[in-house]
Amino acid sequence: MTPSPSFEGIEICGLNFAGRYRLLTSSIIPRPIAFVSTLNEDGTLNAAPFSSFMIASVEAALLAFSIGPSELPKGTLQNVVRNQEYVINTVPVELAREVQICGEDHAPGISKITLASLHGIASKRIRTPRIAETKVQFECALRTVIPFGESRMVVGEVLVMHALEGLVHDGKIDVREYAPLGRIAGRAYCALTDLISV
Repeated sequence: MTPSPSFEGIEICGLNFAGRYRLLTSSIIPRPIAFVSTLNEDGTLNAAPFSSFMIASVEAALLAFSIGPSELPKGTLQNVVRNQEYVINTVPVELAREVQICGEDHAPGISKITLASLHGIASKRIRTPRIAETKVQFECALRTVIPFGESRMVVGEVLVMHALEGLVHDGKIDVREYAPLGRIAGRAYCALTDLISV
């Protein structure tokens, strides 16, 4: 009889937010990054990364990302609710440093886009610009915001998807050319290096 491995049982409900965050984000990996661009109230471009990101519905073309609690109100959430639109830009490996910059706290009035040397380009169906340096972008119309405690899940309908010229082959994205960045936790990221066919 094969000996049974030993497991450590962890009561998640007994941990505080920081403890839950460390355990969940270090075990559910790697995670894709939604690099969300929105328009601030003064018309300037905002961009912030969120690594709780998923396809909510293929049939309805819905994407979802989660915005966690923070001491200051998240500009992204305020902009999404006010404008009812946003762009989810996905992140190639070469933008790891830039995305990290945009994910950090900066003084009010400081443009993260400028600090990261990124540029906006016009969208087709919405006013919010896309990030020119990314390879895949989704223009989204807000469908709903769902509260889960202090976190908010933002669900939006994809109106237009943009892919860098030459990235789509046989109706799907070339994964190796795409080279998406994955999030681990903190300042740790990963690249998609090995594909396994079963």
